[in-house]
Amino acid sequence: MKKEYVLGVLFFSGLWGISEAVLGDALYRADVPYASVPLTIIGFIILTFGCVYLLQKGTATLIAGFAMLYKFLNEPFFACHLLGIFLMGVCYDLLFNALKIKKGFLPSALVAYLSYASFAILITYVFRYSTWVQGGFMKVLRHVGISGGMAALGCAVLLPLSFHLAQRCKENFAVPFRLQLRLVTGGVSALTIGLWVFGVTMYFIS
Repeated sequence: MKKEYVLGVLFFSGLWGISEAVLGDALYRADVPYASVPLTIIGFIILTFGCVYLLQKGTATLIAGFAMLYKFLNEPFFACHLLGIFLMGVCYDLLFNALKIKKGFLPSALVAYLSYASFAILITYVFRYSTWVQGGFMKVLRHVGISGGMAALGCAVLLPLSFHLAQRCKENFAVPFRLQLRLVTGGVSALTIGLWVFGVTMYFIS
């Protein structure tokens, strides 16, 4: 596996992980309604950029896996949050990388619905997480219909825009993931290292 690919995965997963650890923690601590919605949209935007730059199969799932690790290092263990992140990567890979569906309005909405639905079904009926089991089918329906609907709307608008922006960025900075002392590549490398040093440090001091 090329060093550029590894650095790219760490870069995008670090961005996603710190958004979950910092923004997610703030939203959940403040009991903001539908806190998962902005986090989901941000996660899918990061995956869109990641998959434009990193073309290998399974990239979205791999980025999600490392984002899970980053969140685990910086937050108390919540299995449902980690499962949600992982399923976002799997659903993105399935829809856009395996089936190769274009990132238009409807597919971008569909990937949000798919991730919300798969999460709600698995956490309730397979893993049987207590609060979800108690809420039953109505909780599943509200999660998919309300939270999933808002996330789908945001993704439908922002993912196609993110895809085109990522392509433009790639045209100007084709391979920014190299350990070189140049402005763009050096900045990306420094930011990636900084993100992960911060994440690991917070794990040991918290």
